[in-house]
Amino acid sequence: MGYLKTQYAVSVNPKFHNYGSNGGYEAFDTIHENVRRSVSGDGEITGADGVATISGGWNNGNSTKYTSDGSTVQVTTSTNLLFIRHTGFLRNTNTKCDSIDLLQIKIDTSSSPCTGSDFILCELGPGEAMVFPRPGSSWGLIFSSSRADIDVEMLEIGT
Repeated sequence: MGYLKTQYAVSVNPKFHNYGSNGGYEAFDTIHENVRRSVSGDGEITGADGVATISGGWNNGNSTKYTSDGSTVQVTTSTNLLFIRHTGFLRNTNTKCDSIDLLQIKIDTSSSPCTGSDFILCELGPGEAMVFPRPGSSWGLIFSSSRADIDVEMLEIGT
């Protein structure tokens, strides 16, 4: 049979934008002086032999979109990697989102040890994505947005 090997990589370029000077020099971007380099990391997760669980509505290279209407996605201790992407489009349309249409990824406090209102882990703009390797919990995530419902692409890889 076989097993599932999942590779992932993250790269961050901390840039500083210099506006330029009329008659002096053009505007330009440069790596931030204190960091002085790109920072990155990668990894590979090997699943159990004979098990290759993929969820998130994937079939033949296409995904069924989730939405930012408060939908809850359950994560389990068997989840090896969770990939979430803001598609850049409003729910069930071909209408592009505005840059202020942010996807909020929240912890569902009803199924986690967190208390109080939903905790926002991050906000993604159109086209942005986030990877959670080995979340190692059984909490749920909530997809929401402050303006309009957004199509969300999600891939959950488990053992």
